[in-house]
Amino acid sequence: MTIRRLLTISTLALALATPASAAAAPSRTKGKAKDASKAADADEATIVENALKEWASGNWVAVRSLLEPLVSGGLALKDPLLNESALRYLTDATLLDDSLDPQIRAQLATGYISRLFAADPEWRPPPDTHGQPLYDLYNQLREANERAKLDECRAERASCDADLDDLKVRHARLKGDHETLKKAFGEQEVEVREKVARNRALALLPFGVGHFYNGRKGLGAGFLAAEALTGGVGLGLLIYRNYQCDRTAGFAPESLQCNASNAKALLARRDAEQVLGIAFISLVAIDVVVAQLTFQPYATIKTERVKRSDLDAEDAAGPEPEGPRTKGPRLRKQSRGRARDNLQARPYPAIFRGGGGAGLTLRF
Repeated sequence: MTIRRLLTISTLALALATPASAAAAPSRTKGKAKDASKAADADEATIVENALKEWASGNWVAVRSLLEPLVSGGLALKDPLLNESALRYLTDATLLDDSLDPQIRAQLATGYISRLFAADPEWRPPPDTHGQPLYDLYNQLREANERAKLDECRAERASCDADLDDLKVRHARLKGDHETLKKAFGEQEVEVREKVARNRALALLPFGVGHFYNGRKGLGAGFLAAEALTGGVGLGLLIYRNYQCDRTAGFAPESLQCNASNAKALLARRDAEQVLGIAFISLVAIDVVVAQLTFQPYATIKTERVKRSDLDAEDAAGPEPEGPRTKGPRLRKQSRGRARDNLQARPYPAIFRGGGGAGLTLRF
């Protein structure tokens, strides 16, 4: 029993200790990663510092052995300034190392300087710091880069010139098409309607004048005939009464004395006078109201087809400027039509048997 209890207690203790160790493992891993990163940065800086000491003593092989593992195969240091220093001093040590073949030295140094140019196109080594071979190689590569840029610019310019020539041809073709379309558009005929403003006051005249003025001749003729008929008959009855009847007490009721023998006929005639008078006044009122309701503010006096070019020429010319007054009548530019449609009254002589007179003509 004692042995079993000891085994059980040991198992529980192991089970409780395992999660705690598992939870602590990630934190320890992160801490180790940070420490490793700091150590790597410190190692890179230390290696570069040691390489600079070897460079100062002229030990080019030692400089190469320290820096090449850091930057070989496209590798780069995390610190850009440290990476630039490593590549620059490695380039100088490579060019000054007589143990290497000259072609290999030039090839390796060219690769290092190219990486410096890729990081900064305006990079240049500090003056009077490194050996002359580095400055000579730098000048050669800089000149080669400038020449490559010049060739690229020339190629782009040649391409742009070719595109420009193509665009000039297209522009000339489109310009010709535009001129053709412009000419065809100018030759196109359009309908021009000349209108004048009507005077609403003329539509207040009875006897169909307002309808004739609005261009509705049939309606005007109907009102004219109806008003003339009712007015003429009513006027005839009034004239007959004026000659056949007398008033003994002014316009007092029962003061009208007529020569007619039949009282019923006299009463019917007076009723007819009243009906015709009401009908005449009603027709005049209806005539004026309908003329006002159907009034057209503008009247088309002329419709013609003209070319667009002629219209554009007239618009471009504008009104003629008035110069100094000279002798003789002033020439006025004739307009296409009247600006306003006005009523024109013209008298005319009338001759009839036994005398003469004057008449009046209304023109609108």
